[in-house]
Amino acid sequence: MCKKLSLMVSLVGLLALALAHQGWSQQEFPAAGPKASRFYNPQKVETLAGTVVVVNRRPAMRPGHPDLVTMDLKTGQGTLKVFLGPANYLDRQALKLAPGDQVEVKGIRVSRPKVTIFIAGAVKKSDQVSQLRDDATGRPLWAKGRNGKLT
Repeated sequence: MCKKLSLMVSLVGLLALALAHQGWSQQEFPAAGPKASRFYNPQKVETLAGTVVVVNRRPAMRPGHPDLVTMDLKTGQGTLKVFLGPANYLDRQALKLAPGDQVEVKGIRVSRPKVTIFIAGAVKKSDQVSQLRDDATGRPLWAKGRNGKLT
């Protein structure tokens, strides 16, 4: 239990570091265009199929920010941590994930020495699809638009 908690804390810290440090993200994932996400390279997208093991809602690391949602996905190659996005965006989606669900996840794999995560761009369950990022640019659909409102 302590080992799993330590791994989760490390994963959240790694993700926060990746999101906060622009240099890391730009070196690893060059932008696909002027509006491209700095953290997601649409040219490296792959699709995984598997079973949802658990859906996790993690408290925000900074006050005023939304909780983050991840899931563990069991595939034929093992179990992988999948970053979905902020809870306030996912809560508004029609698609709801639960342990045991068979899903397809389109996104990119990010490997580091101690952990590999998968950043989801879209999740499909049966005939429902929850789009999380723009396919062409990788831009998160929860990002603020020009008018300052969440999209």
